[in-house]
Amino acid sequence: MIKISRFIVFLLIILACSKSKISEPTPIEINQQSPNIVFIIADDMGWDVFGQYPGIDGTKANTPTLDSLAKNGISFTNFWVNPECAPTRAALLTGKYAFRTGVGGVQAPQTATLKSSELIIQKYINDKTSNSYATAVIGKWHVSGNTPLNAPETFGVNYYSGFLSGAVSDYYNWTETSNGIQKNITDYATTRLVDNSVSWIQKQTKPFFLWLALNAPHTPFHRPPLNLIKNQTLSASVAAINADQYSYYLASIEAMDKEISRLIASLSVSQRENTVFVFIGDNGTPTQVAQSVYKKNGTKSTLFQGGINTPLIVSGKNVSRKNEVETALVQAPDMFATFADIAGAGNENYQDGVSFKKLLSDATAPKRSFVYSEFFGSSPATNDGFTIRNETYKYISLENGKEYFFDLVNDPFEKSNLLAGTLSKEAQQNLDKLKTIKSNL
Repeated sequence: MIKISRFIVFLLIILACSKSKISEPTPIEINQQSPNIVFIIADDMGWDVFGQYPGIDGTKANTPTLDSLAKNGISFTNFWVNPECAPTRAALLTGKYAFRTGVGGVQAPQTATLKSSELIIQKYINDKTSNSYATAVIGKWHVSGNTPLNAPETFGVNYYSGFLSGAVSDYYNWTETSNGIQKNITDYATTRLVDNSVSWIQKQTKPFFLWLALNAPHTPFHRPPLNLIKNQTLSASVAAINADQYSYYLASIEAMDKEISRLIASLSVSQRENTVFVFIGDNGTPTQVAQSVYKKNGTKSTLFQGGINTPLIVSGKNVSRKNEVETALVQAPDMFATFADIAGAGNENYQDGVSFKKLLSDATAPKRSFVYSEFFGSSPATNDGFTIRNETYKYISLENGKEYFFDLVNDPFEKSNLLAGTLSKEAQQNLDKLKTIKSNL
């Protein structure tokens, strides 16, 4: 009895000393519950060169990896970005429209530079979760000019490795910046960026948020390494590339897809099962390689669908809807709110963004009623202006005075400007509502 009593007393002392540990899980215990996020941005890639977008049947890139992500997740066909890369990236990073950040185009310095006072998603998540996430931006930055060399880290990114400008000058000869230091790289850019991503992930001991901003398939058009593409007959000569740019553009996407497969394969089973994979295009396809359905009005650098309606695929952890096409309206600033929501770091609404996390598991979840995009600061300013749409109608207002109004349900490729004729009562009511929404932003 004495021995048993002593044991009970000893056990009570241990439990008392451990009380705080039992009632308050350690950070690592909490962190292991949080999903990893792998966010991949393709540069200059619209729906016309990828996926099964209704009404676009042209030659597509070979993308088994992205196709698999779509099959095991959701493809959002009404995702809006900005017409060029810098304003889209600023919106993704801040959750704000371009007129709030001042980043409206790619012309330096004033319209392509994010103010140092802006709070970006990586810092927001860690501010709200007591630094629970390891964060990295690998690849294209393009919202700070080419200086300072440590701009991403200054904004609150834990690790950065990539290029600060709008594109690499040569996929096989480019300047890499990391930790304020630059060096020349001769590895194929897509491969190098994935190498750095794999290396960084393997070092992580807590949930990670990887922002992989690829150069592909942005110009310059080069032949990828032959081990990354099926067509072994593609020549690497400048003459051959100039004579058939589209084939090399598609090859760049194919190589990107294969390297994304390698990135996913590098994750352990437990990491992969606990990761949300998100893939987008940052703006539409460039005119010289775009499908004809978009060329009538405009592709990249325009506010028409060919410039701002790009792929968005979400797959992985807690994405219970499989192989589904979602027509809900989504815009670039929504990504901030959604990432924060996934990480357990914020409300469903933030700045100009609305989280669509619930849509990942529930097709009946609430959906936003409009999306908005804009473009300014370009030279010449031919395409500067704004656009706004609801489920059916889209209004474009350009600074040169031109206006367009489309019924996207019946005219998805914007062939008929309704303002050229007399609007129906319904159309007029929708136009008035869209203008009111814009005036209240």
